[in-house]
Amino acid sequence: MRSFFAISLALVAGCGDNLGGPETLPADQAPESGNQAADPVQRLRPEVCGVRSWDVVYDAKDTDLRAVGTATGAAVFMVPKAGGMLRGFLVDGRGLVVGNQDGQKIRGDANFTGLSATRVDDRFVVGLVTGDQISVNVIREDLGDYRELTVVPGAFVGDSTVMHSRNTRIAMTGGSTGMVMSTFDSNWAPMGSEVVARSVPISMTSAPYGNDAMIGWSTENECHVQRIASGVESMQPYPCRNSRLALDYASRGGWMVYEAGERLMIAKIAVDGHNQIANEQQLARFGSSPRIAFDGQRFWASYVDFHGDLVVGFVDENGTLDSTSISGTRPQAGAYDLAMIGGSPWVYAVDENGVGATHLCTMAY
Repeated sequence: MRSFFAISLALVAGCGDNLGGPETLPADQAPESGNQAADPVQRLRPEVCGVRSWDVVYDAKDTDLRAVGTATGAAVFMVPKAGGMLRGFLVDGRGLVVGNQDGQKIRGDANFTGLSATRVDDRFVVGLVTGDQISVNVIREDLGDYRELTVVPGAFVGDSTVMHSRNTRIAMTGGSTGMVMSTFDSNWAPMGSEVVARSVPISMTSAPYGNDAMIGWSTENECHVQRIASGVESMQPYPCRNSRLALDYASRGGWMVYEAGERLMIAKIAVDGHNQIANEQQLARFGSSPRIAFDGQRFWASYVDFHGDLVVGFVDENGTLDSTSISGTRPQAGAYDLAMIGGSPWVYAVDENGVGATHLCTMAY
């Protein structure tokens, strides 16, 4: 991360201590937050408008990392891909670590190799991969303890660990039996699991969609998207590895980004379409580890480019990415996350310089 420390010094006058963005600038220079509506004739570009770095403990650069927004800041969860404990830390609205400055050891009783995390019904919910099983957990607000809700067979867990589907809490996982839905009652007690699709995934993703939930998964030769409550499934005859979904219920759709060899692709998700996976096109000629998120106004996407640097920007209505490079921030695959914190896009990452975050905003030009 070129380093978070160096950039922090350069930007401190513009960003102060506010996780939500920089202080007010003159009207012709001021960056807008990620979710601010743009003037119809105004042209915008993405800009880095703030950075943070922390001295929290982490176990490996090759880490699976997830960031989750809260009402007052964010929670970041990490497990080493080679296997190890679940760690996490909280930051407040100024980007300062809350509580133990080294971060928190949350679960060290198994060799976890992957995770997902989300915030639902005022709870942190984390899915942990270990071997051929997925452990679904509710994490205490201060990250100091956990309650394991259930363990289900599988190798993959959706990015949104638990979602609502017709007022039922569900967790989506994937493995040798196919795509599996596990349900929980109002007290978070498990109510059992069922297979919703028989095809065996090599990767999967998930995202809430209004009062429904959507999952996407890739097999060796096919790309699938399914709305759980409605039971509507769509398929395209090509794989969509390591995909991510971001959806906007008001517009009846969103976007999916994924890897196709060395290329990164983006496909329109059209809920009312004949096939929900529509208008596939290239997002970047070379890249890996795509992410996408919706800020309430526009979709933001990110990836690791062929230099190993992070690229972040917003997607226009045609699926074209207007981006900027965060030069020097070079996480390994999976060791970063794009998350909306307070309605604005942030990239959290681990690399050779440690753990840090970059705040993106839009600048008029």
